[in-house]
Amino acid sequence: MIFIKVFQKLPQFSGKVPLEHWVSRIAVNTCLSQIAAERVRPELRHADLSEEEEAVVRNLAVSSEELAPDRALASRQLVEHLLELLKPIERLIVDLLYLQGRSVEEIHKITGLGVAAIKVRAFRARQKMKAQLAKLGGGRGL
Repeated sequence: MIFIKVFQKLPQFSGKVPLEHWVSRIAVNTCLSQIAAERVRPELRHADLSEEEEAVVRNLAVSSEELAPDRALASRQLVEHLLELLKPIERLIVDLLYLQGRSVEEIHKITGLGVAAIKVRAFRARQKMKAQLAKLGGGRGL
């Protein structure tokens, strides 16, 4: 979908910015549009979790390297579930910063947000995820 949009908008590329930034901006806008179109549930309920996810919540102190493959999968699903609760821009920042390992400066170039705004949104997103995790009884750390 993103590649199609890039090729459709290729005549609009002026060359004033690096091609990588221009393509990244199209990708970010496409993803934000898709996320905004999705219906996000306002809260995570303990009843929404599978038995495996519940076990992961109880055992969050264990690092991902020590988890068995089935628990690692359940852990990843829980993180994805928590990410769904965030606003689209918060989800994007968490993904770029923590899952993709991008620097704050790279995120600034991709999103156009200020460095301070990125740091604040990342902090608030972490706080929201911790609060939801605490509601589930597994708030030992995130």
